[in-house]
Formats: sequence, structure tokens, C-alpha cells
Amino acid sequence: MSQTTLNNLRLITPGILILILIVLIVQHSFAELAEFGKSFLSLQLKDSVFIIICLVIGAVYYIFNIRNLLYNPYLKRVQNNIKDTLISPFKIGLKKRQIDYLKEGRKLMHVFYYFVDNDKSLTEKANRVRFNGLIWTDTIDVTIIACAGSILFCSKLLIMECSPYNFSMALILLVIALTSFGLMQLTTKKHISLSDEQLEVICQSHKAELHQKINELLQNRT
Repeated sequence: MSQTTLNNLRLITPGILILILIVLIVQHSFAELAEFGKSFLSLQLKDSVFIIICLVIGAVYYIFNIRNLLYNPYLKRVQNNIKDTLISPFKIGLKKRQIDYLKEGRKLMHVFYYFVDNDKSLTEKANRVRFNGLIWTDTIDVTIIACAGSILFCSKLLIMECSPYNFSMALILLVIALTSFGLMQLTTKKHISLSDEQLEVICQSHKAELHQKINELLQNRT
């Protein structure tokens, strides 16, 4: 899976999920939902229309950094593991301030991606990492959107009508959010495990060059 494909899917997936949620919210019963489904299937609209709608919704989701509400803390955990592993072979010869400097920002991440991009075996492993990354962000999107949907349906219960449909949808979406949150923990661990496979190759097969890269970073310190 290419990075471009990954980025496109990360844009369109939340758009699809939010569009589905909107459809669920505007219905008042399961009978209405079923009727809408029949009407939707009978439409002769081109697929591109729906793709554009999903892309627009996904773009709004992206612009407001909604995914980052959950994504950033877990991404930081993955990146900290990469940074710690890259400097671990040389940690004895480094002072604490040097280690802190190296771990600041994305300096070590650039070093990591340098080796990934220039080693064919690591590039092939990167495809597995990207695929897992897509599943990872999908579980985050589902968690956020399903949780928001459950809250909206609870609001409908309190403000508009206490119907079996609203109650059922609030409960179903809550279960989906909790399940997806659990899967998010597993995909985070999988992401760390996959990156560890790449790091093992870097630290064993490119140790001398890695040491050189780290020294260059320290020499460029201002």
C-alpha cells in the first residue's frame, strides 16, 4: 500500500462513517431506516457523487483535527518507542541533555524514515506498517464517530422523543465505540511490534551508519 493510497483512504473513510451517522440520526424508526435503504439502493446516481460528498465531509473532519483527539497520544507512544530504540545502542556514551535533545521533535523520526526508504527489505516491511496504520486510524475514527453518535442519540432521547429506535441506536453505537476502542489498543501494539521489526534491522545491519547519523545530529546542535 502506497502512502498516497493510505492518505486517500484516511480522508474518505471518516467521510463515509459520518455520512452513515447523519442518515441514522435523521430517521425516527427502524422502519424508516429500512425504507430509506430501499430508496437509496434504487437511486441511479453515479458513484463519483458519493465519493465527492464523502471527501468533503472527510476534509472537514481532517481540517478540524478531530482524529487527533485520540490519535496523537497513541502516535506519540509509537514514536517514543522508535526514538528510544534508535539511541539505545549508544545510550551509554550519551549525556542526558544529549538524549533529551535527540528525542525532541522529529529528528530521530527523519533518521528512521531515511533507513526505511533506502533499504529494500525495510520498504517491503513498510507496506505492512501502512496497512496496519490504516486499520489503526480506522478504529480511532470509528471510536470517535460512534461515541459522538451515541451522545447525539442520547440527546434525542432527552430532548425530542424517548423512542425504542433512539434508545437502541444510542446503545448500539456505544457498544461499537467501546469495541473499536479495544481494537485500537490492539492495533497500537501491533504497530509497535511491526516498527520493532524494522528497528531490529536498522540497529543490526546499519549500526555504523546510524551512529554516524546520530553524531551528525549532535554536531548540528545549536
